Amino acid sequence: MVDLFPLPTEEIRDGFYSVVAGAIAGGVTEPSWVAVDDGTDAWLVEISSHSALDRARGVVAVSSEEALAKAQRLGIGGAMWLPPASLGAFEAFASAASSAAPRAYDSAALELLSGKTSVHVVTFSSRRFWRAQLGDWELGDLLAELAVSLEVPVAILPWPALVLADREQGAIVNAWEELVGESEILGPTLSVLPEMVVENEVLVEAYSALMAGATTGGSSNSVPQMPVHELPHGRRVGWWGLDVNNNPEDEGWIATPVEIASTRCRWRIESSETSGFVVEVLASEEIAGLEDAYLQFTDLGGSGVSVMAGQFQVSDPLFKRELRL
Repeated sequence: MVDLFPLPTEEIRDGFYSVVAGAIAGGVTEPSWVAVDDGTDAWLVEISSHSALDRARGVVAVSSEEALAKAQRLGIGGAMWLPPASLGAFEAFASAASSAAPRAYDSAALELLSGKTSVHVVTFSSRRFWRAQLGDWELGDLLAELAVSLEVPVAILPWPALVLADREQGAIVNAWEELVGESEILGPTLSVLPEMVVENEVLVEAYSALMAGATTGGSSNSVPQMPVHELPHGRRVGWWGLDVNNNPEDEGWIATPVEIASTRCRWRIESSETSGFVVEVLASEEIAGLEDAYLQFTDLGGSGVSVMAGQFQVSDPLFKRELRL
């Protein structure tokens, strides 16, 4: 029997055991463990001490969107809702079995740079935004691809950040822009910190530079504005970007992130006639919460009138029901 912790409550225990056994009997690979969200974060305390590889092979049964967001940030391989359902368990177990091995971040590779007198530290501009959009694993994979193209020994640190020597800022930026250009997708902007003279341990120096957040003209070009299309007909209704001053030539509104938190992203909407905000809810702290977004327009058309409009819904993730307002 798969390892369960903490034990499910008595109300769902028998059903939980039956669902788990049924999923395994259906032919799916048994996960290393199944954590149960009992509302106390006991599962989180237990899982936080596991290795990244072990977390990718496990499953968590959650009772709230907040717990689901925590599971995602920890890199847990699969998740299912409580109360348990056979299909949900099967899909969560299959997801954990197929999860790619996470990238192992460690400082061992820094030993290769111990004899260098100076190094570069490379990370991403607007890091909080891109961590919310892509996640640390995807950003780490992008840095790994950059490292391969540079053909020098590197170390990838949790942040994520790249530490390397023997390459000029311009060469690093050019390699990144070539990499992003080949992928034909919008990628984050690279930030190459000033060349750093190594006086102490490389690890200490690297994190000191990252914490200081110093940047120079070595960063790659700013991300261009990207169109926002309305589904299903595909009509362009606006633009989004990271720099409000880099407006597109076409008229229309532009959205830029102004606040990024663990549970939401707040965007500013600017146009020639008005301005407002959109709140994108990433996860709620309660089981029932507001979803979707709203627009708030201040001083509409110079009339002195402010308007708030949008679509809200109150939903319960445990059961397939919702009330739109």
